[in-house]
Amino acid sequence: MEKVADGVFAALAKPQVMINCNAAIFVNSDHVVVLDAHSKPSAAASLINQIAGEITTKPVPYLINSHFHWDHTQGDSAYKAKNPKVTIVASDTTKQLMAQLGRNRAKESVDSVPRMIDQVQAQMSKSKSPEDRAYWKEQIRQLNAYRREMENYSPDLPTLTFAKSYVLEDSMGDLHLEFHGRAHTAGDIVVFSPQKRVVASGDMISGFLPFMGDGYPGEWPGTITSVEKLAFDQTITGHGPVQHDRARIGQLRNYIEELTPRVAEAKKAGNPLAEVQKLITVSSLKSFRSEGYGDYVAQNLDNFTVHFGQNPLEARLAGNIEAIYQKAKP
Repeated sequence: MEKVADGVFAALAKPQVMINCNAAIFVNSDHVVVLDAHSKPSAAASLINQIAGEITTKPVPYLINSHFHWDHTQGDSAYKAKNPKVTIVASDTTKQLMAQLGRNRAKESVDSVPRMIDQVQAQMSKSKSPEDRAYWKEQIRQLNAYRREMENYSPDLPTLTFAKSYVLEDSMGDLHLEFHGRAHTAGDIVVFSPQKRVVASGDMISGFLPFMGDGYPGEWPGTITSVEKLAFDQTITGHGPVQHDRARIGQLRNYIEELTPRVAEAKKAGNPLAEVQKLITVSSLKSFRSEGYGDYVAQNLDNFTVHFGQNPLEARLAGNIEAIYQKAKP
């Protein structure tokens, strides 16, 4: 839990084998607003208890979903269990995507557990110390617990939605919920606190390399530029550490702007995906070398994720190339 400003906190997710998002916490005059709800109800319930124990016992009548992805929304039901009258807020598009895809995405994540257990066991077989072996045993325990908890999951859909913007007014500081354009998904919103000069971005802005599978890489940089026009100093990102200036935001945009045309041009030239992934490497990208951006992302992936022997930066880059390649015109 990190204090970002007066009454604003970032709950930075510890590494879990089934990844959790960060959450942003805004303490208002008589209540609390939380952005994003982790990947499972038990994780969200843990955060609810942590807020009450470490920050405030004020109720949480508003939960905001920044976008529809499972690691940000599958914990929604914990807030509803704590307060049946909780208002779950999202963009119109996010609600639509949750209704269309939420159940299937949860099933996909549960169905991935046996394969992930195999990967963990392969790592455990290479363990050279009791500590390493205990670490990988804990990952297997987490995977089995996730499967048990989520196998009958049904999404709790947002109850308040909007197209472009919505304001939660409060004497301690207003919260502006804003859609600036398509980016990480078709429905991303940010939460902007003008009095506290903080933005909570969901995965539109991340300390990791972004997941682009549901993204719009051609539009994403422009959406980031639109958000940058807001008067903020600090960013609570969807994953990774709080960003205390705007430098990393610009570097993320530069990365997307560099990678997208390179992949599109390679596809247009007739290169198959596997060849493009060999051509475009970590060392070949200028954006990674700019002001240590590549090192920053690599360190965050190492500190905030569980990975199975692969270089997480290279694996994420390969995934981004695949996503752009599939979206690019032949």
